[in-house]
Amino acid sequence: LREVHAAVRDRLHALAGASLDLSVEQLAEAVVWRVERTVGSSARALPVSHRCVSVSELLSRQRTPCFSSLTWSTNQYREWAREAEQALPNHRALARTSLLLIGFLCDGRSSGQCDGFWRVRDASGSVYCETLKSSPHWLGKLMLFPTWSYIPQDAPEPGKKAEGYLELIGSPVCVTPEPTAFDPGWTPSEVIGVKKAARLLRQSGGMCVCVGGEVSVVCPLLVIGGKRFFCFILVEEDRAVPVLVTRVYWRQCVDVAQCVCVSALRVCSLRGRAGHRVLSVTSQSHLRSYPRAREPDDTLSDTRTQSQSDTHSETHTSCTNKQTQSVSDSHSQSIGRITSVLNEEAGLYEIDGKVGLCLAYQPQRKWGGGALRPGAEIELHNVHFLFRPSLVCPDVVLCACLRSSISVMNFSPLTSKVMTLRSDNPLLCYLLERNLSVSEYLWLSYCYTAVMERLSPRWVCAARVCVVAGRVLQCVLQHDEKRQEKRDIYREMLQDPHTCPLTQYRVNSPSVALCSVRELCDWMESESWACLSLSSLLPSSAPYLTRVELNPLLSWSAHMTTLRGRSQPALLVGVVQVSSSRATLRLVDQTAAVDCVCVEATQAGGQHTAINTAWIGCLVCVRQCTLVMERFLKTDFPSWKHLDQPKYITHRHCRYTHTCIHNIHTHYYSAYSNFTHLSGEEDRPRDLGHHGNDPRAAESSSVPCDPCVSLLFRLDAKHGVAFRNVQTSSEAQGLTLSFVAKATCLGNAQRWDGDPRNRRVEEREMGGATELQFVDLCVRWFPLLQSGSVYRLTALHTQDVSVLSGSSVPVRGGVTLLSSPSLLMQPEWRIHNTHTPAHTGSNHGLVASSCHSCASDIVSFYGVISKRITLQEEKDASVELDLRVRLTVQDAEAPDRSVQVYLDLSRTPYIPALLPGATVQLLHFQRRVVRNVYCWSLPIICLMSVKPHPPPPLVHLGVWTLAKAEQSIVGQITVHVVCVLFLRLQWVCSFCGSVFRQATCTRSCPPCDSTSAVFQAEAKVAVEDGTGEAQVWFSTETVAKLLLLAVPEWEGLQRHIRSKGHLRVYARARSMVCDTNPDDPVVQYLCCLCSSSTVCRQVTLTCKLRSHKPEKAQLRNMCRGDREFITKFPHPLQLKCTDLHTHTHSTQ
Repeated sequence: LREVHAAVRDRLHALAGASLDLSVEQLAEAVVWRVERTVGSSARALPVSHRCVSVSELLSRQRTPCFSSLTWSTNQYREWAREAEQALPNHRALARTSLLLIGFLCDGRSSGQCDGFWRVRDASGSVYCETLKSSPHWLGKLMLFPTWSYIPQDAPEPGKKAEGYLELIGSPVCVTPEPTAFDPGWTPSEVIGVKKAARLLRQSGGMCVCVGGEVSVVCPLLVIGGKRFFCFILVEEDRAVPVLVTRVYWRQCVDVAQCVCVSALRVCSLRGRAGHRVLSVTSQSHLRSYPRAREPDDTLSDTRTQSQSDTHSETHTSCTNKQTQSVSDSHSQSIGRITSVLNEEAGLYEIDGKVGLCLAYQPQRKWGGGALRPGAEIELHNVHFLFRPSLVCPDVVLCACLRSSISVMNFSPLTSKVMTLRSDNPLLCYLLERNLSVSEYLWLSYCYTAVMERLSPRWVCAARVCVVAGRVLQCVLQHDEKRQEKRDIYREMLQDPHTCPLTQYRVNSPSVALCSVRELCDWMESESWACLSLSSLLPSSAPYLTRVELNPLLSWSAHMTTLRGRSQPALLVGVVQVSSSRATLRLVDQTAAVDCVCVEATQAGGQHTAINTAWIGCLVCVRQCTLVMERFLKTDFPSWKHLDQPKYITHRHCRYTHTCIHNIHTHYYSAYSNFTHLSGEEDRPRDLGHHGNDPRAAESSSVPCDPCVSLLFRLDAKHGVAFRNVQTSSEAQGLTLSFVAKATCLGNAQRWDGDPRNRRVEEREMGGATELQFVDLCVRWFPLLQSGSVYRLTALHTQDVSVLSGSSVPVRGGVTLLSSPSLLMQPEWRIHNTHTPAHTGSNHGLVASSCHSCASDIVSFYGVISKRITLQEEKDASVELDLRVRLTVQDAEAPDRSVQVYLDLSRTPYIPALLPGATVQLLHFQRRVVRNVYCWSLPIICLMSVKPHPPPPLVHLGVWTLAKAEQSIVGQITVHVVCVLFLRLQWVCSFCGSVFRQATCTRSCPPCDSTSAVFQAEAKVAVEDGTGEAQVWFSTETVAKLLLLAVPEWEGLQRHIRSKGHLRVYARARSMVCDTNPDDPVVQYLCCLCSSSTVCRQVTLTCKLRSHKPEKAQLRNMCRGDREFITKFPHPLQLKCTDLHTHTHSTQ
């Protein structure tokens, strides 16, 4: 009692004493009496376990969510908490506290901050609150809050106070009840219905009316021109009238399906919408509950009774609940439970575990979702039902617009964190600025979350995340213009038929996934090992290979795919960096890093590896790339029969991507990204979503004028990266990773007042040869330096030009490494591209001229890798660190001339892109002759992939027929299978190749006693694509895909063929026939299958020209009318299929 008395004296009496004309003792006695009545005990028992708490104490000390109740027993609370935790097992119920809260309900009008949110106030401060049901008569009254929860929040921005809010679970109880006098502002006879009010809207304004009806629409609070208001619509049968309310504290008192009466409404016109009139509240307007179906004579008594009962919360709550239970079915409503907050900042939630909820198209609430925490039960009215608006959200999404309303039916009993959103929410600002559709906004929020998790704060600050996400969205949509459609919010809220941005359909909806580097690597790894077939790496004679012959064939293989090969199209967003430990280019984010080989297109239509220093540190988006996984297997299989036993395999792998530079979009620029050609024309990467607030411009303007010196040089050649006995300090021990570059200096070192970066070359920079030593950390420049390019070397924070003068490099023992001038690169020095000449091909010779027609011991040449073999490693050697390979390099112009190249990669970082089909440049290799010419790697060798193996191009059959002289071409064709010309299935002896029937070889002269057989299949089909025709041959690996046979069906067919030895069906006229036993069920099945639409379908094939003897054109007789012609028909194009992909139509 002493504590209650002190609380009333210190925090309540000063606010209520004058208005209630009560002393401190009288007010304290009223509080105690109300507490006793609320507890409901028959005896005069006080809740002595509860402690009075002030608002300021609640805000400053209560840092965890809590629950307090005067009326609930312990068993009630435990049951309430148990049910909540069972519904959402990953959450904990609110902890119960024993706090007594008493204060005034206010809306901020007294302090001039009426924002539509209600507060609980005492002399120490005020706290925002949410109520389930409310009445405007509660405002200004001293209330006891029997059951409530407090949800604390962190400060929205640094330097601001932490906030929190109350959830009033039980209706507040008035401490000092007083009979409320009936307001004579209107009488029952003056109340008019909605039909009559709708007719009055057509008349001129100036008159005030009192209108009663049922609420069908409640719009959210809006702030326009500094004025706050909201609208609701009253309906009666098929008529409706809109009401504009500037008394924003009414917003919590008006619900859909509630019957209300509003007095002193004035007819007015909306600004900018001539002829469209609404009812607007005035300073004399009052809001009352209105009976649903009563005669006019009974209206006065019912209204008076209701107004008197508003002073007692229990009576008011019961009346409101009766009205809510009798809601008309004509209102579209949805009731559900919030199960997850997908993105509170974006206004995205999940209902009942399977339905999405989007509130982004409504004005932002003060606490984001406020009471929309996991576990809360909500009721939605007039929301839009959207089915599969985006692939990054649930199939069903309920989206709220300016005509929708969301009401909380029951607050969440679970602990959850609620964030206070900034007033300048970047996602919502971008939504309004760009006028995004629902699918675009959902994908933007998905992209925002991905960028925040993978790139912030290491590379992208939190304030710039939305900018980056917006530019990625523009990259996906491939447009950058703002939509100019003007929105009419009054029409969206009030006009029928309803129209808003949610009802507008847009075709270009984003449907790609953002793939992190870790997800990419995991997918590449799983895809690579899932499609690995050890038997496919072996020849048909595998059953007779010894252990020494078998295992080297399995030691290395490569799997290539594309981002488009995923089940869902994907984008890759990351930062381009260089690695000093691997001397490679890398794409990184906060999840992982992956090696890259970047290529760009040449003017001749080819490709070559290239990367500009301007890309380093840039945030890029990769739309198309070829993903390569090199599989390194260390195996010890005793024989081919043990291939299905993984215990004989230990593997390590190297993975990297091969991307085309024209399929990369830059979103954020580094300090290197202002590169200019000698001609002065800028050749910067494409800036996606280039705005006026370009970060490059801001960075350029903010760079201080720091003195520096620079040296301009042209790179002539470079040696390979290897571990060498070179140290940059006396403390260094052992071998160090390094390489040497030979360059020509273009003039002497120059002084600058500021970093010249990559500005155009000046005349004073236009002299002599030098060697650049790149050691340890400086090795990162290796993938960026290209022969023939001009670079500017810059040393910052100095004007001493001697630092860029050549000198000798100290090595162990004090020996001079080079007699010619050399310059040791420092880690803090920078290199910028200034000019890159057009790529005209390699300056080194071909294989034929450099290796076969040359007597020099050291040769440099380029060619195409046709074959790669991993050499046998020593016992217990590392698969990658002690790797030795043999490459067969063909002449680029004469494929019949080739040379064997032996590489020892144990002393160098692993070189990516050494794949069959890649064009490589080999520098400083030792030429040896033992029977044949071959090349051996030296410590100074440099091997670069100048044209990585490209994906097969899409080719039309008509074009391919004209260019069939190019025997090495491999391409993709999208064709329709016209018919199967023949299909041959057989078992052959793995030793002699004869037909194998049952368990014996059929060869009789001389007899073969082999017991091992291999199944073979071959098919020939006719295809066409509208531009031409071709005949495609399918081997054993692709016949099953052609026939669309599953693994069990394919194996069962092999068992049936084993008893026969071989079977051949072929086309005759329009049907399939077989020369032997046409009544056999297997024959009939295959004939039916080959003629069905299952096989004759649209497919995409990866093919190459089939080597065969040239055949003469066939002569055929053709008749036209009475005339007969002999026509020459060329032999059809012959192709061999290496891969097959069937087109499937998505159901989405």
